[in-house]
Amino acid sequence: MKRRASRRRAFTLVELLVVIAIIGILIALLLPAVQAAREAARRAQCTNNLKQLGLALHNYHDKVVCFPISYGGVDGANAYTVNSMGHSWMQGVLPYVEMQPLYQQIRFDMPVGDAAVAPLTVNTIVSQTVVNAFLCPSDPQMRGIQTSPANCNGPRGATNYKACAGANWAWGDAICQFSTTKGKWGNNANRTNGLDYGNGFICRNGGNLRENYTRIADITDGTSNAFAMGEAVPEWCTHTWWYWWNGTTATCGIPLNYKSAAIQANPGTVTLESQWGDWPNNYSFFSRHPGGANFALVDASVRFISDTIDLTTYRRIAMIADGDAVSVP
Repeated sequence: MKRRASRRRAFTLVELLVVIAIIGILIALLLPAVQAAREAARRAQCTNNLKQLGLALHNYHDKVVCFPISYGGVDGANAYTVNSMGHSWMQGVLPYVEMQPLYQQIRFDMPVGDAAVAPLTVNTIVSQTVVNAFLCPSDPQMRGIQTSPANCNGPRGATNYKACAGANWAWGDAICQFSTTKGKWGNNANRTNGLDYGNGFICRNGGNLRENYTRIADITDGTSNAFAMGEAVPEWCTHTWWYWWNGTTATCGIPLNYKSAAIQANPGTVTLESQWGDWPNNYSFFSRHPGGANFALVDASVRFISDTIDLTTYRRIAMIADGDAVSVP
Protein backbone atom coordinates (compact mmCIF):
# COMPACT_ATOMS: atom_id res chain seq x y z
CA MET A 1 0.00 0.00 0.00
CA LYS A 2 1.53 3.32 -1.02
CA ARG A 3 1.87 6.12 1.39
CA ARG A 4 1.03 9.55 0.22
CA ALA A 5 3.93 11.96 0.67
CA SER A 6 3.03 14.74 3.09
CA ARG A 7 3.45 18.26 1.90
CA ARG A 8 5.29 20.82 4.06
CA ARG A 9 3.33 24.00 4.33
CA ALA A 10 5.44 27.14 3.65
CA PHE A 11 5.31 30.34 5.72
CA THR A 12 2.65 32.72 4.66
CA LEU A 13 3.51 36.36 4.06
CA VAL A 14 1.63 37.34 7.20
CA GLU A 15 3.58 34.87 9.34
CA LEU A 16 6.87 36.09 7.89
CA LEU A 17 5.99 39.69 8.67
CA VAL A 18 5.05 38.73 12.23
CA VAL A 19 8.42 37.03 12.74
CA ILE A 20 10.25 40.06 11.34
CA ALA A 21 8.24 42.36 13.61
CA ILE A 22 9.10 40.24 16.66
CA ILE A 23 12.79 40.25 15.78
CA GLY A 24 12.64 44.03 15.35
CA ILE A 25 11.02 44.47 18.75
CA LEU A 26 13.65 42.25 20.39
CA ILE A 27 16.46 44.26 18.77
CA ALA A 28 14.82 47.53 19.86
CA LEU A 29 14.64 46.22 23.43
CA LEU A 30 18.19 44.92 23.41
CA LEU A 31 19.93 47.89 21.75
CA PRO A 32 19.59 50.34 24.68
CA ALA A 33 21.01 47.70 27.02
CA VAL A 34 23.99 47.18 24.71
CA GLN A 35 24.55 50.92 24.41
CA ALA A 36 24.30 51.34 28.19
CA ALA A 37 26.86 48.56 28.71
CA ARG A 38 29.23 50.20 26.24
CA GLU A 39 28.83 53.58 27.90
CA ALA A 40 29.47 52.00 31.31
CA ALA A 41 32.73 50.57 29.96
CA ARG A 42 33.73 53.93 28.44
CA ARG A 43 32.91 55.74 31.67
CA ALA A 44 35.02 53.24 33.62
CA GLN A 45 37.95 53.90 31.26
CA CYS A 46 37.48 57.64 31.69
CA THR A 47 37.49 57.15 35.47
CA ASN A 48 40.74 55.23 35.20
CA ASN A 49 42.29 57.98 33.05
CA LEU A 50 41.50 60.58 35.69
CA LYS A 51 42.77 58.28 38.45
CA GLN A 52 46.09 57.88 36.65
CA LEU A 53 46.38 61.63 36.08
CA GLY A 54 45.66 62.21 39.77
CA LEU A 55 48.44 59.81 40.74
CA ALA A 56 50.74 61.47 38.18
CA LEU A 57 50.16 64.82 39.88
CA HIS A 58 51.20 63.35 43.22
CA ASN A 59 54.28 61.71 41.72
CA TYR A 60 55.21 65.10 40.28
CA HIS A 61 54.65 66.73 43.68
CA ASP A 62 56.84 64.12 45.38
CA LYS A 63 59.72 65.04 43.07
CA VAL A 64 59.30 68.81 42.69
CA VAL A 65 57.59 69.58 46.04
CA CYS A 66 54.70 71.35 44.33
CA PHE A 67 52.09 70.50 41.72
CA PRO A 68 52.79 71.40 38.06
CA ILE A 69 51.69 74.79 36.78
CA SER A 70 50.50 76.40 33.59
CA TYR A 71 51.96 79.76 32.59
CA GLY A 72 51.94 82.06 29.59
CA GLY A 73 55.69 82.45 29.27
CA VAL A 74 58.36 85.05 29.91
CA ASP A 75 56.98 87.55 27.41
CA GLY A 76 53.47 88.69 28.29
CA ALA A 77 53.02 90.39 24.92
CA ASN A 78 53.39 87.09 23.09
CA ALA A 79 51.61 84.91 25.64
CA TYR A 80 48.52 84.47 23.43
CA THR A 81 50.28 83.95 20.09
CA VAL A 82 52.23 81.25 18.30
CA ASN A 83 55.32 82.96 19.73
CA SER A 84 54.28 82.04 23.26
CA MET A 85 56.93 80.45 25.44
CA GLY A 86 54.22 79.17 27.75
CA HIS A 87 53.72 75.62 28.94
CA SER A 88 50.94 73.64 30.58
CA TRP A 89 50.65 71.47 33.66
CA MET A 90 49.82 68.55 31.36
CA GLN A 91 53.28 68.75 29.85
CA GLY A 92 54.65 68.36 33.37
CA VAL A 93 52.87 65.07 34.02
CA LEU A 94 53.87 63.42 30.72
CA PRO A 95 56.75 61.44 32.31
CA TYR A 96 54.30 60.05 34.89
CA VAL A 97 51.79 58.73 32.33
CA GLU A 98 54.38 56.75 30.38
CA MET A 99 55.06 59.57 27.91
CA GLN A 100 58.67 60.36 28.86
CA PRO A 101 59.94 60.24 25.23
CA LEU A 102 57.37 62.88 24.21
CA TYR A 103 58.29 65.06 27.18
CA GLN A 104 61.97 64.90 26.25
CA GLN A 105 61.17 66.30 22.80
CA ILE A 106 59.79 69.57 24.23
CA ARG A 107 62.10 72.56 23.83
CA PHE A 108 61.33 74.82 26.79
CA ASP A 109 63.43 77.58 25.22
CA MET A 110 61.28 77.68 22.07
CA PRO A 111 57.74 78.93 21.34
CA VAL A 112 54.83 76.67 20.46
CA GLY A 113 55.08 77.67 16.79
CA ASP A 114 52.61 78.10 13.96
CA ALA A 115 50.99 74.90 12.67
CA ALA A 116 50.19 76.61 9.34
CA VAL A 117 53.78 77.58 8.51
CA ALA A 118 56.32 75.04 7.26
CA PRO A 119 58.72 73.76 8.36
CA LEU A 120 57.08 73.02 11.70
CA THR A 121 59.10 73.49 14.87
CA VAL A 122 59.74 70.67 17.30
CA ASN A 123 57.24 72.10 19.77
CA THR A 124 54.57 72.46 17.09
CA ILE A 125 54.92 68.80 16.22
CA VAL A 126 54.78 67.82 19.90
CA SER A 127 51.67 69.97 20.38
CA GLN A 128 49.92 68.06 17.58
CA THR A 129 50.51 64.69 19.22
CA VAL A 130 47.44 62.76 20.36
CA VAL A 131 47.94 61.49 23.93
CA ASN A 132 45.43 58.75 24.70
CA ALA A 133 45.82 59.24 28.44
CA PHE A 134 44.28 62.71 27.99
CA LEU A 135 41.19 61.50 26.09
CA CYS A 136 37.76 60.29 27.20
CA PRO A 137 36.52 57.32 25.12
CA SER A 138 32.95 58.68 25.26
CA ASP A 139 34.01 61.66 23.13
CA PRO A 140 35.20 60.31 19.76
CA GLN A 141 34.02 63.28 17.68
CA MET A 142 37.32 65.15 17.50
CA ARG A 143 39.47 61.99 17.40
CA GLY A 144 41.95 63.58 19.79
CA ILE A 145 42.45 66.72 17.69
CA GLN A 146 41.41 70.32 18.28
CA THR A 147 41.10 71.46 14.68
CA SER A 148 40.90 75.24 15.13
CA PRO A 149 41.97 76.20 18.65
CA ALA A 150 41.91 79.73 20.02
CA ASN A 151 45.05 81.91 19.88
CA CYS A 152 47.13 79.51 17.73
CA ASN A 153 46.62 77.99 14.32
CA GLY A 154 45.64 74.31 14.44
CA PRO A 155 45.42 71.42 14.45
CA ARG A 156 46.63 70.53 17.96
CA GLY A 157 46.37 67.54 20.26
CA ALA A 158 43.14 67.83 22.24
CA THR A 159 42.41 67.01 25.87
CA ASN A 160 39.23 65.87 27.61
CA TYR A 161 40.60 66.75 31.05
CA LYS A 162 41.28 70.14 32.60
CA ALA A 163 42.56 71.26 35.97
CA CYS A 164 40.13 73.12 38.22
CA ALA A 165 41.00 76.81 38.54
CA GLY A 166 38.36 77.43 41.22
CA ALA A 167 34.99 79.16 41.32
CA ASN A 168 35.63 82.90 41.09
CA TRP A 169 34.59 84.07 37.62
CA ALA A 170 34.01 87.57 36.32
CA TRP A 171 32.71 86.99 32.79
CA GLY A 172 29.75 85.66 30.82
CA ASP A 173 26.26 84.71 31.96
CA ALA A 174 27.33 82.88 35.12
CA ILE A 175 29.32 85.53 36.97
CA CYS A 176 30.48 84.14 40.31
CA GLN A 177 32.59 86.31 42.58
CA PHE A 178 33.30 83.92 45.42
CA SER A 179 35.85 85.80 47.52
CA THR A 180 39.32 84.30 47.82
CA THR A 181 39.92 86.10 51.12
CA LYS A 182 40.51 82.74 52.81
CA GLY A 183 42.36 81.33 49.84
CA LYS A 184 45.97 81.35 48.76
CA TRP A 185 45.56 84.42 46.54
CA GLY A 186 43.19 86.32 48.83
CA ASN A 187 45.33 89.45 49.02
CA ASN A 188 45.52 89.89 45.27
CA ALA A 189 43.59 92.78 43.79
CA ASN A 190 42.42 90.53 40.96
CA ARG A 191 40.61 88.07 43.17
CA THR A 192 37.63 87.82 40.81
CA ASN A 193 40.00 86.93 37.97
CA GLY A 194 39.41 83.19 38.03
CA LEU A 195 41.70 82.67 35.06
CA ASP A 196 45.03 83.75 36.52
CA TYR A 197 44.16 84.13 40.19
CA GLY A 198 41.63 81.38 40.71
CA ASN A 199 40.83 80.01 44.15
CA GLY A 200 41.21 76.44 42.95
CA PHE A 201 43.88 73.86 42.28
CA ILE A 202 45.72 75.07 39.13
CA CYS A 203 45.17 78.42 37.40
CA ARG A 204 45.86 79.53 33.86
CA ASN A 205 48.61 82.02 34.85
CA GLY A 206 48.78 84.49 31.98
CA GLY A 207 52.04 86.30 31.40
CA ASN A 208 54.84 85.03 33.62
CA LEU A 209 53.06 84.09 36.86
CA ARG A 210 55.38 81.20 37.58
CA GLU A 211 55.07 81.77 41.32
CA ASN A 212 51.39 80.84 41.22
CA TYR A 213 51.86 77.18 42.13
CA THR A 214 50.05 74.92 44.60
CA ARG A 215 51.41 72.59 47.27
CA ILE A 216 49.63 70.02 49.40
CA ALA A 217 49.90 72.41 52.35
CA ASP A 218 47.84 75.00 50.43
CA ILE A 219 44.82 72.69 50.24
CA THR A 220 43.52 73.44 53.72
CA ASP A 221 39.99 72.26 52.91
CA GLY A 222 41.38 68.74 52.55
CA THR A 223 42.53 66.81 49.52
CA SER A 224 39.35 64.69 49.57
CA ASN A 225 37.15 67.80 49.52
CA ALA A 226 38.55 69.69 46.53
CA PHE A 227 38.49 69.14 42.77
CA ALA A 228 41.82 68.66 41.02
CA MET A 229 40.43 68.24 37.50
CA GLY A 230 37.34 67.37 35.53
CA GLU A 231 36.13 66.63 32.02
CA ALA A 232 35.98 68.87 28.97
CA VAL A 233 34.70 68.54 25.38
CA PRO A 234 36.98 70.04 22.68
CA GLU A 235 34.05 70.40 20.27
CA TRP A 236 32.39 72.83 22.68
CA CYS A 237 35.36 75.04 23.64
CA THR A 238 38.27 76.34 21.57
CA HIS A 239 40.56 76.35 24.64
CA THR A 240 40.93 72.57 24.93
CA TRP A 241 44.36 71.27 23.90
CA TRP A 242 46.87 69.69 26.23
CA TYR A 243 50.07 71.53 25.24
CA TRP A 244 48.56 75.00 25.64
CA TRP A 245 48.78 76.81 28.97
CA ASN A 246 45.43 78.47 28.19
CA GLY A 247 43.79 75.22 27.13
CA THR A 248 44.14 73.02 30.20
CA THR A 249 42.17 74.73 32.98
CA ALA A 250 38.47 75.35 33.61
CA THR A 251 36.28 77.05 36.20
CA CYS A 252 33.37 75.86 38.33
CA GLY A 253 32.08 79.43 38.40
CA ILE A 254 30.24 78.35 35.25
CA PRO A 255 27.82 75.47 36.00
CA LEU A 256 28.61 71.94 34.82
CA ASN A 257 27.48 71.26 31.23
CA TYR A 258 26.27 74.85 31.02
CA LYS A 259 24.25 76.08 28.08
CA SER A 260 24.59 79.80 27.45
CA ALA A 261 21.64 82.16 27.71
CA ALA A 262 21.45 82.21 23.89
CA ILE A 263 21.09 78.43 23.76
CA GLN A 264 18.54 78.38 26.57
CA ALA A 265 16.48 80.98 24.73
CA ASN A 266 16.44 78.84 21.58
CA PRO A 267 16.08 75.23 22.74
CA GLY A 268 16.39 72.68 19.98
CA THR A 269 17.65 75.16 17.40
CA VAL A 270 20.92 76.39 18.94
CA THR A 271 23.38 73.66 19.99
CA LEU A 272 26.34 73.49 22.34
CA GLU A 273 28.62 73.54 19.33
CA SER A 274 27.44 77.10 18.70
CA GLN A 275 29.12 78.36 21.88
CA TRP A 276 32.44 76.79 20.83
CA GLY A 277 34.20 80.16 20.65
CA ASP A 278 32.27 81.79 23.51
CA TRP A 279 35.00 81.52 26.17
CA PRO A 280 33.20 83.54 28.90
CA ASN A 281 30.48 80.86 28.88
CA ASN A 282 32.40 77.70 28.05
CA TYR A 283 35.73 77.94 29.90
CA SER A 284 34.31 75.25 32.15
CA PHE A 285 33.60 71.55 32.55
CA PHE A 286 31.60 69.46 30.06
CA SER A 287 31.13 65.76 29.42
CA ARG A 288 29.64 63.37 26.86
CA HIS A 289 28.56 61.03 29.68
CA PRO A 290 24.79 61.17 30.24
CA GLY A 291 23.80 63.07 33.37
CA GLY A 292 27.11 64.49 34.53
CA ALA A 293 30.89 64.24 34.41
CA ASN A 294 33.83 62.55 36.08
CA PHE A 295 36.02 64.62 38.39
CA ALA A 296 39.26 63.72 40.14
CA LEU A 297 39.76 65.08 43.65
CA VAL A 298 43.16 66.20 44.82
CA ASP A 299 43.62 62.90 46.69
CA ALA A 300 43.37 61.16 43.25
CA SER A 301 39.99 59.57 43.95
CA VAL A 302 37.39 59.98 41.20
CA ARG A 303 33.69 60.85 41.54
CA PHE A 304 30.88 61.15 39.04
CA ILE A 305 29.24 64.54 39.58
CA SER A 306 25.65 64.98 38.44
CA ASP A 307 24.95 68.05 36.34
CA THR A 308 22.04 68.73 38.69
CA ILE A 309 24.41 69.23 41.64
CA ASP A 310 23.59 72.22 43.82
CA LEU A 311 25.55 75.08 42.27
CA THR A 312 26.83 76.46 45.56
CA THR A 313 28.08 73.01 46.57
CA TYR A 314 29.74 72.58 43.16
CA ARG A 315 31.56 75.88 43.54
CA ARG A 316 32.62 75.19 47.11
CA ILE A 317 34.27 71.91 46.10
CA ALA A 318 36.19 73.83 43.43
CA MET A 319 37.94 75.95 46.08
CA ILE A 320 40.94 74.52 47.89
CA ALA A 321 41.13 76.86 50.87
CA ASP A 322 37.92 78.76 51.51
CA GLY A 323 37.65 77.47 55.10
CA ASP A 324 34.27 75.87 54.45
CA ALA A 325 35.03 72.33 53.35
CA VAL A 326 32.10 70.59 51.66
CA SER A 327 31.85 66.81 51.36
CA VAL A 328 31.78 65.65 47.76
CA PRO A 329 28.48 63.92 46.90
